[in-house]
Amino acid sequence: MKKSYDVILVGAGMVGALTANLLAQQGFHVALVDKGNGQCDLSTLPFYDARVSAVSRHSKALMDRAGAWQRIPSERLTPYHNMQVWDGLGRGEIGFSCDDVHLDELGHLVENQVLNQALLAQLETYPKQVDSFFACSVSHYQKQEHGMQVTLDNGQTLHADLLIAADGANSFIRAQAQIETKEWDYQHNAIVATIELSRSHENTAWQSFGEEGILAILPMPSFEGRHFASIVWSVPPEDAKDLLELDNDLFCKRLNYAISNEFEVLDVLTKRLSIPLRQRHALHYVQTGLALVGDAAHTIHPLAGQGANLGFADAGALVDVLIKAKERGESLSNERVLRRYQRNRMSDNIRMSASMEFFKRLYETQNPIAVFARNTGMSWMNKQRLVKNHIITLALG
Repeated sequence: MKKSYDVILVGAGMVGALTANLLAQQGFHVALVDKGNGQCDLSTLPFYDARVSAVSRHSKALMDRAGAWQRIPSERLTPYHNMQVWDGLGRGEIGFSCDDVHLDELGHLVENQVLNQALLAQLETYPKQVDSFFACSVSHYQKQEHGMQVTLDNGQTLHADLLIAADGANSFIRAQAQIETKEWDYQHNAIVATIELSRSHENTAWQSFGEEGILAILPMPSFEGRHFASIVWSVPPEDAKDLLELDNDLFCKRLNYAISNEFEVLDVLTKRLSIPLRQRHALHYVQTGLALVGDAAHTIHPLAGQGANLGFADAGALVDVLIKAKERGESLSNERVLRRYQRNRMSDNIRMSASMEFFKRLYETQNPIAVFARNTGMSWMNKQRLVKNHIITLALG
């Protein structure tokens, strides 16, 4: 039997689950499809999950609006008040503080699994609005005169006015829709892990650019007097392979060197993961009856921690467009309607993608002239309060 919905949403990760919550909250009938089982396996403290997100204030506001932020346990959440960036090949540095813009924090660090669990738990409060189809994949879909028909791998058929793809960087839906992407390999892998530090991280996000690669140290909650952080260490693939093969002691020594001994790294508490980095941007986010959000539409280098925030902003913008369309009596599948979402988000996403590409290229070079120029630029900018405050405002979303 065919079931009908307003929206079929493929992908129950953080962006997909946020989109589903925001839609259900406004009375949309949603079918949520995901190949996973709908469960998030949380680690036991202090073994924080290796993959974390720096949630901006704008993204937090969306989580609040969805009713999910309140579900995140305080012991799994870290506000960060400052950002400290330095060039490991020189003396250039720049600092950002929430005090400069009269805010309590710049953002929060939270494990992806924790955030996703809060969003999925909140979805359970909408039993009449959301039907979840977990452990299912889309076999194929087809456009019909009124909306989209989706067939799952269990043979079930669903129908909706709109199909939303939140199924990640290697989106099956995007591929089936033959939406082309502009993409290239960054020739970097991101090594992520949770580490223990010898002292407090001071609720500061630290970032180093140097001969050892691009390294971010992201503050995690302290636990029983011990101090922890998540690292995102971007290095060429051959270096990533070498780093993964080191034992914990040697890895910690390399890490200490990479961060100029700002901290003493005591231990690595999680398995080190190596994630290939690829820039990817869909040439279109929408077709008649179809919209892409999050990584299905774009992926960027993680050096500024903005990837998840761009996806959350996609979710908020698309839902706002759909709410207005519903109020006006417009079809959710109308491409003209969906292009309002594309116009809202594409320019911001392209701008951020271009910025990350520029910074990645600027800071990976060890050319002495380029090193001198960027050190001089960082030192100059660190004295320009108005410029720094503008950068902070952009990062806050």
